[in-house]
Amino acid sequence: MNEFLKKQLDLQYFHDHGYIRKNCSKCGAYFWTLDSTMEECGDQPCVPFHFIGNPLGKKKLTLREVRDAFLSYFEQHNHTRLYYPKTGERYPVVARWRNDIYLTIASIADFQPHVTSGEVPPPANPLAISQPCIRLNDLDEVGKSGRHLTMFEMMGHHAFNKNIDEIYFKEKTVAYCDDFFVKKIGIPREKITYKEQLWHGGGNAGPCLEVLAGGLEIATLVFMNMKEAEGGKYKIGNETYEQNPLNIVDTGYGLERIAWLTQGTKTVYEAVFPQVIDWIRKQTASDADERLVMSLADHTKSLAFMLGDGIVPSNVKSGYLARLLIRRCLRFIEQLNISRPLEEIIDLHINRLQHDFSSLVNQREQIHDMIQTETKRYHETLQKGKNMVKRLLAEKKEIDNDTLIRLYDTHGMPPKIVQSIAEKQNVTVTIPENFESMVADLHSQEEKQTKKDEKKRNLPETNPLYYNDHYRKEFDATVVWTEQVDDKTVAIFDQTTFYPEGGGQPGDQGTIITDAGDTLEVETVTKENNAILHHINGSISNGDKIHGQINWKRRYQIMKHHTGTHVVNGALQHVLGDHVWQAGSQLAVKNARFDYAHYKSLSDKE
Repeated sequence: MNEFLKKQLDLQYFHDHGYIRKNCSKCGAYFWTLDSTMEECGDQPCVPFHFIGNPLGKKKLTLREVRDAFLSYFEQHNHTRLYYPKTGERYPVVARWRNDIYLTIASIADFQPHVTSGEVPPPANPLAISQPCIRLNDLDEVGKSGRHLTMFEMMGHHAFNKNIDEIYFKEKTVAYCDDFFVKKIGIPREKITYKEQLWHGGGNAGPCLEVLAGGLEIATLVFMNMKEAEGGKYKIGNETYEQNPLNIVDTGYGLERIAWLTQGTKTVYEAVFPQVIDWIRKQTASDADERLVMSLADHTKSLAFMLGDGIVPSNVKSGYLARLLIRRCLRFIEQLNISRPLEEIIDLHINRLQHDFSSLVNQREQIHDMIQTETKRYHETLQKGKNMVKRLLAEKKEIDNDTLIRLYDTHGMPPKIVQSIAEKQNVTVTIPENFESMVADLHSQEEKQTKKDEKKRNLPETNPLYYNDHYRKEFDATVVWTEQVDDKTVAIFDQTTFYPEGGGQPGDQGTIITDAGDTLEVETVTKENNAILHHINGSISNGDKIHGQINWKRRYQIMKHHTGTHVVNGALQHVLGDHVWQAGSQLAVKNARFDYAHYKSLSDKE
């Protein structure tokens, strides 16, 4: 691995500016530095934080000042600042365009998988973005470590290089990074080290440089040049990878960490939301557990974005993660003896953030309503859960980790309450230190879909005529691929107006007429990659000329149902709020089903 990284990251920029490649005496990783006497890589735990009380940079910077400095710097260097069309500010924290994760965990997640695979062009190239992200995998460290957050902004500058059309890659990425930190933030160049690592995530991988200063990782520069592939040449973790058609600059600059570095506060929390921390402290006793204070301040900011972006608390998917955070906050409020409601703390964040994220202000009423509904449900669940735990202890007299997780995951019973009930019956319950991180991990990713063998099939592409004319009923085409299945044929034409099955909509039916004058029935239509497969009752051959006719009456009825789901969705958003979104649909000839996410039953008036 060392030789691979050396080959990938031995950059001319480092040599031209006097950097030396060294081996860390603690972790064994290689890093680049201007300090010939340096023995450690500059990362934790190899070195302690040495910026606390001794900040780095020209001056103390707020989050807004860091964000503005980053985005304006890259705009000045010909990057397009990216905005989300719906809000005019940012992409959402709920990753509805992904089928493998529920929350937006990095700025590159905005472009995976379709842009990073080369299937869809990027919205701009190169571009700069500051993306709010949420990660719950270190939930139990929040408030305890002084540096972990559930929500952070990942600032990134990205370039998507295809074949010879290179925008920029490794050399210029490091040059931009060095210039930004030294000239804009004011960190002395000799205080910065670049640690070599291998990065992978979201189906992609590549060599990377972790940018370190003061013992803190402040940025990661990933040179994404591999994609996950079965039987690929490169093995990273449990997956194999092959070369990606694009060489992608994937950088992540930690907004909160950079602000923390310039302020030198004791923890990152004082640098991120000091006013919220002060308010919480005033509501509780002077000897209150600071870990709970910091955690409550952190979680309520995440909830402002999660609920504001339309996540509806529930027992599944992203809704479960929102409910998990809400119930943690409600427990913290009880433990801290705070008399004010949870939504009041969330309001503090919304008020502070309104100039940068005005969309949150527009969702204030909806957020309040969801929190009040969830608070009521939480207290009802607690009472039911206590009775369940008592019955369980009477039956088995022990509660292991699996049972503890099930009680929390399925029935909403916090482990501390389970432990308290068990102690009264002389039963010892041990709670794992990372209990809630374990629960969050169970719900942070969708089940990985079984990969089809379709990527191994080199199928010819089909020109989809239905995109240009939705009302076209007939067409002429040439058969370019066939496969016999019993007495039926699966065929690909060079072009078609038959719409394939997908997204809850059934494939078209109809007929084809061959050169010989035979009329054959098309039973259904499916899609693999960019090939449209027609399942035909009968036999045709490669090279045949055909005339296709779709069953228009059937197609038109399905089209009306499709339009109807959009009309219903629009009406729901108009009446209930922007948080309503389509959770699923199933279209048929005689009827259609539309599933939507909302946090309570509709009233008669609604």
